[in-house]
Amino acid sequence: MSEKILFVCQLNMVRSPMAEGLARKKGLNAMSCGLEPGVEADELMMSVMRDVGIDMSQHEPRSLQDVADKTFARIVTFSEDSQAAARAIFGRDAPIELWSIPMPPMGSHDVRAIMETYRSIRTVISNRLDRQF
Repeated sequence: MSEKILFVCQLNMVRSPMAEGLARKKGLNAMSCGLEPGVEADELMMSVMRDVGIDMSQHEPRSLQDVADKTFARIVTFSEDSQAAARAIFGRDAPIELWSIPMPPMGSHDVRAIMETYRSIRTVISNRLDRQF
């Protein structure tokens, strides 16, 4: 398998697991984590990923601390906060890059709007993966 990539977001519930699933579908060796682990996997994220043939039902949110002892060829962060936290864990010289993708709004009760936001995030990540890899 190829060099290992780590995707880091806030809670490891939407952006970074999407990136992990999309990267794996493209044949990349990927993991994901959050600054803090979310309470549980996001059902709507799983649904949006099923739309493109990716089963995320086994995903369990993990924290940056959970992967701190591993080595990665590339670390992709989705916010300045996650970039700073990854630098604190892996060091200034670690291969860390920022793909600034805003955290989806939490607490909305409009499922259709949430799903569209998630699909948009999925598309942005997929396109970026295609360009980078």
